[in-house]
Amino acid sequence: MTILLRAGGLLKDYLKPDVDEFTRRVEAAEGTPLRDILRGIGLPPGHVAMAFAGERLVNLAYVPSEGDVITLRPPVQGG
Repeated sequence: MTILLRAGGLLKDYLKPDVDEFTRRVEAAEGTPLRDILRGIGLPPGHVAMAFAGERLVNLAYVPSEGDVITLRPPVQGG
């Protein structure tokens, strides 16, 4: 199945976008949890504070469906 992962900031460095500046197309086996998909592309799941499937907040145990667009957010940073 094909899904799209979107991220900015520090997560973008791990994501290595290929569709546009913030988006990477990822092939994954049906039934694979988001956590395992992230590990498979070299993005440490612990670096993700929030994930959204469309407009819905999901956890890293979420199992994406064909064509899902998942937006990843890092923990809040400040100075």
